[in-house]
Amino acid sequence: MTKLIFSNIFRFLALIVLQVLILNYVYLGGYIIPFIYILAVLMLPTKIGNIPTLLIAFVAGILVDVFCNIPGFHTFSCTMMAFARVVFGNRMLTRDDPVEIDTPSIHAVPFQTFAAYLFVMAFIYSFTYSLIESSSFGNFWMTMLSMLLNTVASWILMMLCQLLITPKKK
Repeated sequence: MTKLIFSNIFRFLALIVLQVLILNYVYLGGYIIPFIYILAVLMLPTKIGNIPTLLIAFVAGILVDVFCNIPGFHTFSCTMMAFARVVFGNRMLTRDDPVEIDTPSIHAVPFQTFAAYLFVMAFIYSFTYSLIESSSFGNFWMTMLSMLLNTVASWILMMLCQLLITPKKK
């Protein structure tokens, strides 16, 4: 149990630092900003509970906002994504089985299930972030393009991180 707590804290801090120091300065094509730090929230144990999940997502978002000097965009988006995870994300992972997953990862659940879970959550995050960032529907198609590209870039980065870094279950 202690190992699980420390690994989640380390993952949380490492992904926040990676996002703040490197990925926030990567603008691919002027529209794409990959968000890797949301993986820390998405890999929280399923048995952690709803309120702690939402609080951890809030803290993750506010940390990125503080270091990026953005007034609440990441906080709201990350908390909204965590709310979606609480409502239906765990069911996506366990397929309504009464199984609790210590750490949701590409090796703990079937590949397609985890890939779909990451994509849906990245979409929810990017959707809310893009709508807040544009703050209007005046440039609707550019906002939708940005949202889609951010989703795909974040999903690819999270999948690569899962495939390269996450250890296989024994």
